[in-house]
Amino acid sequence: MYKREIKPAPEKLIQHGRPIFGTFNTLPLALDIHGVRAPFLGIPIPSIITRFRIRARMIYTFNFGDYLGSIDIFDNKIVNMAEVSLWNKKSNQKYVYRIFLGLRLHLIPKKMEKAVCVSTAKYRYIRLGWNHNQDRLSVKFKVRGDSVRPSVELAMAGKFSDQASAECFSVKPAPTMRRCSASWYAFTPITGRMNLTLKNGDLLESFPENEGYGFLFSNRSYYKFITSGENITACGELNGKKIAFRLSTTSLDAVDKDSYNDNAVFIDGTITTLPPVDITHSFGLAQSWVIQDVESMVDLTFTPKNLISRTVNLIALNSNYYTIFGTIDGVLLDSEGNKIVLKDFPGIAKRSKLRL
Repeated sequence: MYKREIKPAPEKLIQHGRPIFGTFNTLPLALDIHGVRAPFLGIPIPSIITRFRIRARMIYTFNFGDYLGSIDIFDNKIVNMAEVSLWNKKSNQKYVYRIFLGLRLHLIPKKMEKAVCVSTAKYRYIRLGWNHNQDRLSVKFKVRGDSVRPSVELAMAGKFSDQASAECFSVKPAPTMRRCSASWYAFTPITGRMNLTLKNGDLLESFPENEGYGFLFSNRSYYKFITSGENITACGELNGKKIAFRLSTTSLDAVDKDSYNDNAVFIDGTITTLPPVDITHSFGLAQSWVIQDVESMVDLTFTPKNLISRTVNLIALNSNYYTIFGTIDGVLLDSEGNKIVLKDFPGIAKRSKLRL
């Protein structure tokens, strides 16, 4: 049975110019990885320059009412972007709202105790905030629609102290020991409301006081000039158990993937670390994806139902990003060897490629 050591986190992730690698069950003071000594080719470039190769992203996946959704915030320093995507699990209808934010050096906060990430634009507002002292993780967005998309307003919150909630933190080489990638996971049951309104003001759908599940992923990494990756994320309730997981493979993965990776499953507040996985889709992104490992702990199939794609081309940046809604079937094993059998479990697959 695969196991990866989980230990308390250091206060600072970078000490004396070196990253502290590992998987942690407590949080550091900040999700801050700047200050690594000579991260590129061993050349002692000043950190004020190398920090411009650090990119950050924050993704909040939620399963709420009839909708599975994702809030994606990208901090690329040159071109920052936020996106809200929704998928109706019953009707297979999707809605996408994008915001280009321009130059902002501190879009995604670093502090772990309490912070707020706000993205504002005309008619589109997104806010993610957390406060461990007040035991609260809150999410709110309000986006204006048009003739084909409804306006959507959502407000929800979860408690870190909930019995089903769990957090973990990981720092891995990216891909060498000179550079690093740091990730924070937070899974909480949520309560809140969501309204979808047509352009003429009529209410399309309303979920006034609903319960659901939210899964926050925040990452900060030293990026290469060309970076790509794929991941599968899901959260919800299965046979009375509250479950969330994220499985990924990227060009920033450590050389020693067995010792350092981000894969994990959360079940009723308990964290099981998972081995590295292979994600394949031999017949294209719109056909079945297969997610497996060599430890027989992960054997899943993702069936796409709806696909969203975007391409951004600028002088210094080229990116391709796919968000794919669908269902997951197969088996996961927890740390005790118990089987988690998934059948038509809603999930989101993402594929990205970034060239600087």
